[in-house]
Amino acid sequence: MERRFLNQSNMLSSISWQHYLAAIVILTVSYYSYVILRYYQKEITNLVNRKQSSANLFANAQAAPANVMGVAKLDNGVSVSKSEELYFSDSTPDDVLAVSTIQENLNSQKEVIYSPSEELEAEAGNLIAAFQEIDNKPEFITLLRILIDSYKRFRDDIDLPATLNRIVEISKEKLKFPLSLSDLQGTWA
Repeated sequence: MERRFLNQSNMLSSISWQHYLAAIVILTVSYYSYVILRYYQKEITNLVNRKQSSANLFANAQAAPANVMGVAKLDNGVSVSKSEELYFSDSTPDDVLAVSTIQENLNSQKEVIYSPSEELEAEAGNLIAAFQEIDNKPEFITLLRILIDSYKRFRDDIDLPATLNRIVEISKEKLKFPLSLSDLQGTWA
């Protein structure tokens, strides 16, 4: 019995990996060829027997595009004019003077530097303006606390109680809900 086993192991070791892989590939290709020929015979004969000229192959691509959306319709009271029908007036000396004055003002303005307290107050004013029509006090307080916390690095430069007082005063005029200093307690604690 032991001798038979040794003979079989010698036989298996005589087959190289290349022969093994070649046999597997041949068996796989044969199997799938049989399946394709057996079960897709009609499709293959239609594909082989198709006798269309190359012009017919691209006939659909050259056809007029399909009208999917339809024609654009102008709104009432709107018309389209040709560019020749548009008239522009020449610039007057007053227009040139106004433009040059604006440019001089822009050039003469230096960069305005705000203190951290003023920046915080301005940012809080923007937040208050965003919430003028929204009646959601908890969300406003959460966002205001996040804004105030973002200025922690300027802790030494900001007079927090005075800034919070100004923010509360601004909010009294513009918000739908009341805001008090007690709502902002615990900031920078």
